[in-house]
Amino acid sequence: MPGSALPPRSIFFHDGFLTVNASETGSKSLAGQSGSPRWRLAAAAGAVAIVLLMIVLRPGCIRQQSRDLSAALSQQLEEQKTKTDDLRSAMRYLRQITPMTRDVVAREVRLELNTWLQGVDLGQAAFTPSPLLDDLPRDMLETVGCRTPLELTFSYWDVDYLYQCYMMNALSGWVVDFPLRDSLVARMLEPVRDELEPEEALKLEEACKLFDWTTRNIALDPPGSSVEQLVLDPQPPLVDGAPGYRNLPWESLLYSYADAIERGRVFTSLCQQRGIETYWVAVHAERPPSQIWAVAALIGDRLWLFEPRLAMPIVDPDALRLATLRDALENPRVLRRLDLPGRFDYGLDPGATGEIELLIDVPPTAASARMKLLEQSLLGDERMVLYRDLERAQQLASQIAPSASVRLWQVPLMAQVQAASVRDRLQRMSDFTLNYFAMHGVWMMENPAAEGRLKHLFGQFENTMDGRGALSLYMDSRIDDERIQKLAYDPDVQRELGFTRRSGEELEQFQTRLQQAQIVLRQAKVDAAYLMAQLHFDRGNYSAAENWFLKRVINSPDPRAQKWHAISHYALARVYQELSKLDDAAEHLTWQPSPQEAGNRLRLRYLRAIADGQGAADAPNQATPQPPDTDREDPASDEANPDAPRG
Repeated sequence: MPGSALPPRSIFFHDGFLTVNASETGSKSLAGQSGSPRWRLAAAAGAVAIVLLMIVLRPGCIRQQSRDLSAALSQQLEEQKTKTDDLRSAMRYLRQITPMTRDVVAREVRLELNTWLQGVDLGQAAFTPSPLLDDLPRDMLETVGCRTPLELTFSYWDVDYLYQCYMMNALSGWVVDFPLRDSLVARMLEPVRDELEPEEALKLEEACKLFDWTTRNIALDPPGSSVEQLVLDPQPPLVDGAPGYRNLPWESLLYSYADAIERGRVFTSLCQQRGIETYWVAVHAERPPSQIWAVAALIGDRLWLFEPRLAMPIVDPDALRLATLRDALENPRVLRRLDLPGRFDYGLDPGATGEIELLIDVPPTAASARMKLLEQSLLGDERMVLYRDLERAQQLASQIAPSASVRLWQVPLMAQVQAASVRDRLQRMSDFTLNYFAMHGVWMMENPAAEGRLKHLFGQFENTMDGRGALSLYMDSRIDDERIQKLAYDPDVQRELGFTRRSGEELEQFQTRLQQAQIVLRQAKVDAAYLMAQLHFDRGNYSAAENWFLKRVINSPDPRAQKWHAISHYALARVYQELSKLDDAAEHLTWQPSPQEAGNRLRLRYLRAIADGQGAADAPNQATPQPPDTDREDPASDEANPDAPRG
């Protein structure tokens, strides 16, 4: 906006005020000279001389001065302890947030953080506001309490972002500690390992683990999931149900359901906590709004592509290896071989990408001074990534893709504004409230499935001395239908399940609450079965995962389980993939209807190509067959129709 650009100078905090770095303005100040070694030596010598003179001339004052100095030091230590206590209290409160207690506990977190911030020594913290923030709508920034990146006050939405980072940090930590549970992607990763430094190869493997976990656990919601048409970059005004910003990333995690952009945003948020720079790749930027394509992870000197709609990384078909943005732009077969002739035509044609945009996926508060200060002050297991250096992100991307423009994506801000609107409307009973509760009520009320989901995400699987783990809580969700029915009238069942009449509660209100509880508990039983199956997969217990997916979800007589059928067929196929049961995997990868069908069939194509190649390689005196040279497969071939019978 005209007149709103901030000067690209380093801003320093000194004595509670924001001041421009003196070295950049040409002015001189004592603070600017204090870095000189000669100045420090002279100052130290002067201090020693003054002390010696005091000893000679005024020996009677020494004891009093010592007492004064001791008192001053004690006061400073006490003040420092108070500051530290405020921050530690804020982090303790942060760990207590749940969707049910969010509003109340968030106020405490905000209070403690703002109290801590008032006492922080700001003199050593340098911060440069990024011009990339200037393009964001000012009214939206006002809505989420982020008027300026220099503001030294934490808002409600800052705390919401902190909670998201806390959840993503915990989840990403245990996911990358487990092996990569995708033998296909592991096979595609091997050819590029030798081209990377060891730490770069490790980061790429981490990105693959995080992407696999995201696309296997977060069911794909149909809006915007078609591979035949790219989604336009979302723009204001906000509309309920529009793809890309219905839910925040941590909400998508909790609900285990998201559209393709929301699913990808879970992946980028996880990568942020592992120090992996990510960007959304948009095409046809010359005709705004651009079209959203895929996520690029910057590792080494390359941008590696991950496609949330396909639940697959983009692949170089000639070598069955992970592909980069350069590969996709320079080798037409990378995009062309994403077509499934007779079934799907991928929504991006080779050579027709137009101008490329790289979009930075963080809310504006992530680029603020307060987040930088907070991240620098966290200790031990509190540490997490809160701050995103937009200038560095822009510079790194421009070095790898100099022809691409780089900007701060406004979708994260739009998602926050939409969440603010949703939470405001939920305060009043309406059709919107009833519909929202029908979709997400399991996670809005206290019940074992909701608690188990949080324990699952935070890596607390088993029971401990501190509390119960996800496994037992998921099992507690399997309440029999008879008890759920009796909840409406049986006081014993009401006490057992924790739904008793509150003091002063009207009978009509109590009965309404019991009806809501019955709805939630019936749905929670189904949801917990799906989540239990995923938890067994996460831990590599494939036989248990197969049992839960097949018997408790896919073949469940409960119609409420249908919402999990598509993702469960995919996950069960992945179980059979890891067990080397290709025919069983094929049966579930070709299951219909699935919003992820195109990606599932591509996976089956790659699995069969590798299986055929390995078979030929193992045969005596036979060379490993190479992929066909033709750009288009015969629609009748096995590769074009991966569900065709095998000879």
